[in-house]
Amino acid sequence: MCIPNFNLLEMEYKNSNTSTASTDFYTLQQDYNSLKQLFDTINDKNQFNENKIEHINEKLTESLENMSDAFVAIDNDWKYTFVNQKAAIMFGKQPEDLVGKNAWVIFPEAIGQPYYKIYYKAMKTKKQIVFEDYYAPWDRWFENRVIPSKEGLVIFFQDITERKLAENKLQDLNTKLKIRNRELYESIIQIQKINTELISAKEKAEESDRLKSSFLANMSHEIRTPMNGILGFTELLKEPKLTGEEQQEYIKVIEKSGSRMLNIINDIVSISKIESGQMNLSYKETSIKDQIDIIYDFFKLEAKQKNIELKISNSLSEEENLIRTDEEKVSSVLSHLLKNAIKFTEQGSIEIGCFKNNNTITFYVKDTGIGINSDKTDIMFERFTQEDDSLNRNYEGAGLGLYIAKSYVNLLGGKIWAANNADYGAVFYFQIPFIKPNEIDKEIQLSIIPHETQKLKILVAEDDSISLKFISKILKIFGENLLIARNGFEAVNLCKNNPDIDIILMDIQMPVMNGYEAIKKIREFNEEVIIITQSAFVFTDEAEKAIEVGGNGYISKPINKNQLIDHIKKQILASKSKSKAKTTP
Repeated sequence: MCIPNFNLLEMEYKNSNTSTASTDFYTLQQDYNSLKQLFDTINDKNQFNENKIEHINEKLTESLENMSDAFVAIDNDWKYTFVNQKAAIMFGKQPEDLVGKNAWVIFPEAIGQPYYKIYYKAMKTKKQIVFEDYYAPWDRWFENRVIPSKEGLVIFFQDITERKLAENKLQDLNTKLKIRNRELYESIIQIQKINTELISAKEKAEESDRLKSSFLANMSHEIRTPMNGILGFTELLKEPKLTGEEQQEYIKVIEKSGSRMLNIINDIVSISKIESGQMNLSYKETSIKDQIDIIYDFFKLEAKQKNIELKISNSLSEEENLIRTDEEKVSSVLSHLLKNAIKFTEQGSIEIGCFKNNNTITFYVKDTGIGINSDKTDIMFERFTQEDDSLNRNYEGAGLGLYIAKSYVNLLGGKIWAANNADYGAVFYFQIPFIKPNEIDKEIQLSIIPHETQKLKILVAEDDSISLKFISKILKIFGENLLIARNGFEAVNLCKNNPDIDIILMDIQMPVMNGYEAIKKIREFNEEVIIITQSAFVFTDEAEKAIEVGGNGYISKPINKNQLIDHIKKQILASKSKSKAKTTP
């Protein structure tokens, strides 16, 4: 700043010798003194502020250097303007080697594209961004706090390794606790299930004992009653002087008692065969119309004696009338149902009928009798069970007919059920497969072993433990010889080492090797074993694909117990039929 020479000015003003100039001079001098004083004050303040700023910068630099976190500052051109010692050590450099250098040139691999995107976003949006990342050279985790400024970015790197380790440890602990809780829950559920099963088994055992006792008492009565008639009237026939009419009356009583006794014996023999697995099926061409006519002719006299109208209703066409089935079993079922209807019908009518429904033939016996107790509908087809099992019941019979009928229908691959009529009486239905005559050989004798006594060696390939438990529980009815594979590879090896396996239940989706691949491998060395695939997939082509790769059958999840058992039995039948066809010249 240029300061004017007031002494020279003073001399000039004195020489002018004017009063006005003298006054202006002194005023100007006072202003100068004030300005000079103000200038000195501002200059002192500026110097003070500069010292203060320098002191603050020194303190800030010292703080940044001594802080526990790594810290860097980057300008808008991505050049480092400040790097504290902690950051320099982390980067493996000296601060002077980094300041003024472009960050992306120095650390292209360490920082990488994700960092660039985050830093660029913070600089562009002028918003703070915080993220966590693992720094490999130090094997440490850092929290990166990116703060935008006018000059660029300031970035703090806070070491959070201990926190991350604690979080991971806590997460592992939570995972273990969840697993333990799940195991505990499953154990509780299993215990509850076992308790329920035990209670159910106890109740069934008690009910079975009660029914057996009742059955034995009724059976004793049913056997002794006709025997009393046979022996008693045989003794009466020995008496002299009997008229011819009396003799004929006694003989009829003996014949009726003998017929009743024979029926009981036949029922007991049938049940013995069913229970021991010795019941045979003999398929041949059968006329349904002829079967119904024969049953009608056999029972029409008995129905007439009770003043009951016996009717036939057959809606089958000539083409539908001929099927392949075991006509003796069908006749036996119809006989038991019709005999039952006549016994419980005092007046009215009984209708025998049948009709075709899709691939099945449904038979029915409808009566106008006393009807069915709704509480007995579910158990009336079981062993040792009668609608009225007391000793003071009004109707004779051992109570074996419906159980035999159900057993025969099941052997034929059908089902049986009963219901009350809309008005009065009852209707008994049974359904069997409709098999055309040309779909089976002229005569096939197949020995059907019920699943209660059949012993099979079964391999279950299933990776889900819950599904495995469920399937294994079902398959115990076929015996205890059960092999388990957790994946397709294990299934193939077990099949190689056990060539006597009868059936493989193969899950499609499994680790290591899926079910399709496993089936292909097994078929390379074993073409005879029955393979049933099972899957939770919902696509319609799964069954076709399973057959294409070598499977024999397919069942979808969730698995139904009865469907699985029936499917296994059908596959056994098909396998035996195929084997017989191969050996027949």
